[in-house]
Amino acid sequence: MLFRKILSISTLPLFLLGGCAFMPSTGPHASLILDKNTNSIPVEEVNEDIASQLWNEAIARQEDELSNVLADLKKPNITEITIASGDTLDLSLWVASGQSDIVLGNVPQARNMGHYTVSHLGTVDLPYVGQIYVKNLTLHNAEKVIAEQYSKTQLFPQAEAALHIEENKAQNVVVMGAVNAPTVINWSEGGIDISEAIARAGGFKVFDPSKQGSDLGVNNVVIIRHGKSYNVPMKTALSQDIPLQSGDRLVLQHTAIVRALCLGAGWKSPTMVPFDETPSLADVLAGAGDMSPNAAQGRSIFVFKHALRMIYRINFDKTEGMKAAQAFPISDKDLVYIPPARSVTLQQAVNIIMSVGYPAAMGAAIK
Repeated sequence: MLFRKILSISTLPLFLLGGCAFMPSTGPHASLILDKNTNSIPVEEVNEDIASQLWNEAIARQEDELSNVLADLKKPNITEITIASGDTLDLSLWVASGQSDIVLGNVPQARNMGHYTVSHLGTVDLPYVGQIYVKNLTLHNAEKVIAEQYSKTQLFPQAEAALHIEENKAQNVVVMGAVNAPTVINWSEGGIDISEAIARAGGFKVFDPSKQGSDLGVNNVVIIRHGKSYNVPMKTALSQDIPLQSGDRLVLQHTAIVRALCLGAGWKSPTMVPFDETPSLADVLAGAGDMSPNAAQGRSIFVFKHALRMIYRINFDKTEGMKAAQAFPISDKDLVYIPPARSVTLQQAVNIIMSVGYPAAMGAAIK
């Protein structure tokens, strides 16, 4: 009688598990992914040739995207300096011989009139002539306007004005981010390229692994131009002549080009692995670490592509599959999935049976 009671209690969890649609899961088994009745997403077997082809296609796409970015950044653009509110101007006046007390002998002399800030109204308040509107004027046109006003005075007849922008608020170039000395560069009509701008900002910060919390190595330059952002790899920015335009903003940073998502029972814990450049599947497997050989189904690794509805299967229990893993490209947000072994599900069932049935059986035996 006691044996029957213990048996009925101990087998109760089996009936519960049999009728329950839910079991703790780390993802579908490989057989469910490969079964067209349970999976509607196409699955393609990957060999070394297919992996190499996909790698070449991925690299070609990256090169095309970078080529388009560089073509856009290198479009000719002649920017003439104009005066804006907030600019600081340096003014000098020249007069012909015999027209002013500032002339020594017969040699014309320049007289520095000082530094003046353009008001929010677009005017500068100059000595002897007062307020003059200069906003949106080129330096040449502003010089003509100022010279005309001074020529009307008895002190500076037939004067010539010379302007220099000490600080250009509207047409400067700002360099910030992972640089040693974030800076604002006044725009000049001679132009400036990315590498020179980085040099003027003290160069980029170098990663020091000995310092806790140190920035990762700088690998990307973001150029913000007219509200649009362009990403340029650091190596490209330093090796090519990429001209800047007035008003450009440069941000040096470390950016993960690819973030691989590692899920499934084959990993000891879910993780995301960042890469500075396109990694192979082998790079991801080596970089993620903490694989769980006891829980993983060792034959297949599946890659769920983020950008298209496709699953790639790599047979990792064969040398051909391991070789293919060295060439198979992983794109941003691709999911690298290692399915659970059948023994994992069986162990889960046994654990549930023991956790529910064993205490109940012991309680019945004590009674």
